Amino acid sequence: MTREPQPQPPGIAVPEDFWRHLPFDVRGEAFRADPYPFYELLRAEGPVASLADGVLVVTGYHAATAILGDPSFGLGAGALESQSFLLVDPPEHRRRRARVGGPFSARAVERLRPAIRHRTGELVCAAAARGEAEAVSELALPLALELICALVGVPMDDRPRWYGPLVGLTGGFDPPALRDEENTARLATARLDFAHYLGELVEERRRVPRDDLVSALVAPGPDGTALTGPEIVTALGQLVIAGFEPTVHLMANGLHALLRHPAQFARLQADPSCAPDVVEEVLRYDPTVQIMTRIALRDTDAVGRHVPAGTVVGILPGAANRDPEVFPDPHRLDVTRAPQHLALGRGEHFCLGAGLVRAQAQALLTDLARCRPALTGEPVRYRDTVMLRGVERLPVVLTERPEADG
Repeated sequence: MTREPQPQPPGIAVPEDFWRHLPFDVRGEAFRADPYPFYELLRAEGPVASLADGVLVVTGYHAATAILGDPSFGLGAGALESQSFLLVDPPEHRRRRARVGGPFSARAVERLRPAIRHRTGELVCAAAARGEAEAVSELALPLALELICALVGVPMDDRPRWYGPLVGLTGGFDPPALRDEENTARLATARLDFAHYLGELVEERRRVPRDDLVSALVAPGPDGTALTGPEIVTALGQLVIAGFEPTVHLMANGLHALLRHPAQFARLQADPSCAPDVVEEVLRYDPTVQIMTRIALRDTDAVGRHVPAGTVVGILPGAANRDPEVFPDPHRLDVTRAPQHLALGRGEHFCLGAGLVRAQAQALLTDLARCRPALTGEPVRYRDTVMLRGVERLPVVLTERPEADG
């Protein structure tokens, strides 16, 4: 009996020793609470800073967009390709992305918006009836988790089988060098359990296909080629993991930012039609993904310097999104700002689920705005993770109970 592959976080390939080159402690409490002053230390060295062993760190917006759009730079995953479905460079990346991209297309997301608004309304109305909520576990997490599972084809009836392992995978985007032994053991168990469940689901769809992504991946693709069982399990695992954890963080980070800037939140409360602009600004202001790495695939001249093949480049979206040359008064939340952030990437590896992420955040923040939420005064801590930035718990009081939509 073959053992299912363990789903790995998609789209991130960070050398294990990358972190030791940075001039600050990414595991420290101060960095976790507010990384942006630390990014300014790097920005003082220019839009591209040179660290030890030739590592480059990008804080400038224009330099970041140039590298993300330059085919001379890629993920260069190499041996990691066997562990990741999407962690590959073109042209293979395009083929794999096409196999799974249908449910995440703009047209598909528009069809989902009514269901997203309905589920968001249920969650927020229940919280408003209580007068309080823990916004991460009671609002953002169930919305994102239920939606991505339904979209992929993971049955809610199986929730007792997959919920524990899937929630146990949170924090898995960080490389092993940034985890303690307890978290490493927890993640290993969760990955194995979730992969086992997905393997059984794939075999079930082989026997009885349905109209879902699992069945679509089991069937041969447009070119007649079929994915292997391990490829399907890996693809499904990564889609589900990437589809809920970063989305949860976006919604929680966005709500936290708006609660700390009531004048900006008031704009959404007064005019729900500005929700898209609000979400774009919170994506810029406090992005979930804090680092994107690229490898120079060949010797190249880029960002004003010669970059040898094999050079590791760390792009800091949180720093690029606050580049004062592009964003006036960059540390201020301003929901009227023109959107041009890098929170969802750029180029070939632009976030597959960007439309879905935006739709959920727009719906949840709009519904919460109607309830006039406020912080409880309890200290808000961010998760002990580096790759993804997210609020750990966000207790709020809901001061108004909105009337039900007619």
